[in-house]
Amino acid sequence: MELELRHLRALVAIADAHSLVRAAKALHVSQPALSGLLRRVERSVGGNLFVRSPTGCVPTMLGEDVVADARAVLAGMSALTERAGARRKSAGAVRLGGYSGFLHLALARWLRDQPWCPSVRVHEEQDEARTLTALADGELDLALIYLAPLPDRIVPDGIESVVLQAREPVFAILAEDHPLASHGEIPLEELAAYPWADDPPWTTRWSAYLHEVCRRRGVVLDQPHRPQCLATLLDLVREGMAVAPALATREDRQDGIVVRAIEDAPLWQELRLCCRPGTAVAERASEISHRVACDYANRQGCSAAFDRWWQAPLPAGA
Repeated sequence: MELELRHLRALVAIADAHSLVRAAKALHVSQPALSGLLRRVERSVGGNLFVRSPTGCVPTMLGEDVVADARAVLAGMSALTERAGARRKSAGAVRLGGYSGFLHLALARWLRDQPWCPSVRVHEEQDEARTLTALADGELDLALIYLAPLPDRIVPDGIESVVLQAREPVFAILAEDHPLASHGEIPLEELAAYPWADDPPWTTRWSAYLHEVCRRRGVVLDQPHRPQCLATLLDLVREGMAVAPALATREDRQDGIVVRAIEDAPLWQELRLCCRPGTAVAERASEISHRVACDYANRQGCSAAFDRWWQAPLPAGA
């Protein structure tokens, strides 16, 4: 007789329960049926596996070896089943990439609750070109990206994109006790009088755009700080050591930092939703776009700067 998984489970149950009666109850079978199964297994392996003792049913030396092997096989099968389940779950996961601050997490939460989305994996990358390459290569399914208004085209052929905000302003963040914090809107020229924390000049599309705008306006930024992570940038701002650009959806007065509009909105970006055609995500692009629009509307109150922009009438023809 070839041993099957049910035989191995029975042996382990008997060893753990120290009783045929208790093991049968745990396995939801009758005690005579379990006794008969044990006898067939013992004939197959060529010896007794359990003996009665004052402490109950205990394994023989042969039984200890067989039970140990049974445990190893069952553990291996359990691990194999778990890995297969994880692979199935991973295969259906929506991989959300890009960098869009509050909107990134808000969209991930919404996706997580959709019946067609088994799970969500969030991949954050500030470099929009890398995000688009990952999307085109099949490493991502969906991306929220900001594009600086530069003439070069970086959205690859074969990628579908929807413009969610054609001209989202870039705001500034300052320490709440900064000399400029009392202003409702701050001229770019006045911000430039203070140390600026941002991407190193000319290293990203954003930094190229920023410095081109400053050049056109005759503004020179003092940029002594080049933080590599958002936490460091925020610490520099909070300590009054720098001012920095911020997404329009950033929350005001968060941990000693305030959000202020830049006068006349000289800096702006385009927010896009990108996906590959022919995918489950692409089929729901309009639904996802509507969700982001709702998140924008629900963001009112995050700062006075956001509210003024969001509630302002659209220009004629927009």
